[in-house]
Amino acid sequence: MLISPFLELAKSEPELPCLYRLKDEKWISYSRDEVVQAATRLCAQWQVDGLQAGDRLLILMENRPEWAVTAIASCMYGLVSVPAYTTHKDDEVKYLIEKSGAVAAAVSDGPLHDRLRSVRPSAEFKLYVASDVEKPLFPDITGGEFSQDGYRDPDALYALIATSGTNGLPKLVSLTQRNLQANVTSILDVLEEANLAEPHRFLSFLPLAHAYEHMAGLYLPLYLGGEIFYCEKLDKLSSMMADVSPTLMTAVPRLYELLHSRITGQIEKESRIKRFLFGATIRLGQKSQLSVLERVLDGLCERLVRHKVRQRFGGKLRYFVSGGAALNPKISEFFQGLGVGILQGYGQTEASPVISVNRPGSERADTVGPKLPGVEVRLSDGGELLVRGDNVMSGYWNDPAATADVLIDGWLHTGDLAEIDPDGHIRIVGRLKDLIVNSGGDNIAPAPIEQEISLYPEVEQVVVVGDARPWLSAIICLNEEIESERVDQTIRDVLRRYNQDKSSLLQVRKGLLMTESCSIDNGLLTPTHKIKRPQVIALYASQIEQLYSSKISK
Repeated sequence: MLISPFLELAKSEPELPCLYRLKDEKWISYSRDEVVQAATRLCAQWQVDGLQAGDRLLILMENRPEWAVTAIASCMYGLVSVPAYTTHKDDEVKYLIEKSGAVAAAVSDGPLHDRLRSVRPSAEFKLYVASDVEKPLFPDITGGEFSQDGYRDPDALYALIATSGTNGLPKLVSLTQRNLQANVTSILDVLEEANLAEPHRFLSFLPLAHAYEHMAGLYLPLYLGGEIFYCEKLDKLSSMMADVSPTLMTAVPRLYELLHSRITGQIEKESRIKRFLFGATIRLGQKSQLSVLERVLDGLCERLVRHKVRQRFGGKLRYFVSGGAALNPKISEFFQGLGVGILQGYGQTEASPVISVNRPGSERADTVGPKLPGVEVRLSDGGELLVRGDNVMSGYWNDPAATADVLIDGWLHTGDLAEIDPDGHIRIVGRLKDLIVNSGGDNIAPAPIEQEISLYPEVEQVVVVGDARPWLSAIICLNEEIESERVDQTIRDVLRRYNQDKSSLLQVRKGLLMTESCSIDNGLLTPTHKIKRPQVIALYASQIEQLYSSKISK
């Protein structure tokens, strides 16, 4: 069973704290025994209410201890978890309930509870509420007797996790306990190789509804016997890092981009000497060999810059881990220079989700690392990355046609174009569905171009277009500090800098202003901060047409 290692730890060291929640500026801890007892109580209540193994249970709550308790209880009882994002709108929550056939939901009290009550399909739809009191977990659940050893089918369906939905309605990925366990044990093998398999402190802030955090921020820490501190509000993340002192932390590229922008923005306001010292810190931190004079300067950088940066992150951080989307290599190199390593990985919900990850000590910023142990990878004739292993899903829920499109002869067709180096490192070079095919028939991956342009301090977000066109253009969201009368000139300046060393094929000839930044609220951003390219392009279709109907100014 997926959670068996955690249950054994709870028997041997029941009093050790494992879950934490911040309430009224105070950390509330929950021991392993408290967590197991709460999960057992919840199972007993499900039993009383007539829920059966295989029934679907929607989970709609912030990252908090009750989320973990619900997931643990689902493993014990045999329910199928259907995680939902707290940012989901009513129609999206309703879609998940109807698509999955959920008969019950675990929900936090307050606005989320009110939202769920408004869309629940019938009075028979059960609600299990995590209230805002400190303790106990699920205080209104009385339950009864339940044997925590009663359910042990690793191949039965365990979770239906929604895809990102960047190109339309999300599909529900069918995952078993065996799928997730295979992924967790593969990650453990990697950590053991790097002498990192220890009871880490994790700060969980990515939505647990996302497959990445579901595995790396929940089951992996439980396996390791670690502690999980839950960050319910993103605006508290910086202060929490300094307070919690995490040792490992998972995040999506957007967080590292924001940290990079914030740090560089602060440095630009400093004196010339401090700017020089910071630049030297980055440069020397990326070099494998230093001269005598460089070692002296690097020692100064270590004391005056890197130490302070590490303290801002809590002082005990071993590694950041990046996943969920492509990370710009320059961002990775920037943090490497500051003495904070980022291990970039790659995966998909359909693979539980991790497929590959860079190894500590042999990181390569331009790759997503070698495959995990127990995972097979190869390239199709067209360069698409194919994956096979126990971590690969059984299919999409109630969607045999979509399943047949991506699962062929046991191989998962990822939809990503890749290269595999002789040493096994995987480089993702584009997304099949995102490829721009210009009017000349050339295939152009927009992601690397967007990554480079987004590094300019003036730029907040960017979407590159040019399908069936003679040249590339960009829809650009500028930093809010840019004055309105400087918008056009700023866009031209950004594109001029980008185009300087580019071939004519990769040059972005024109740009237009994105009048509103992509956000979750306006439906242009996924909950994991991926831009929904088709929706953005459709929104600016008329302006794009005007770009291509007018002449390019010299």
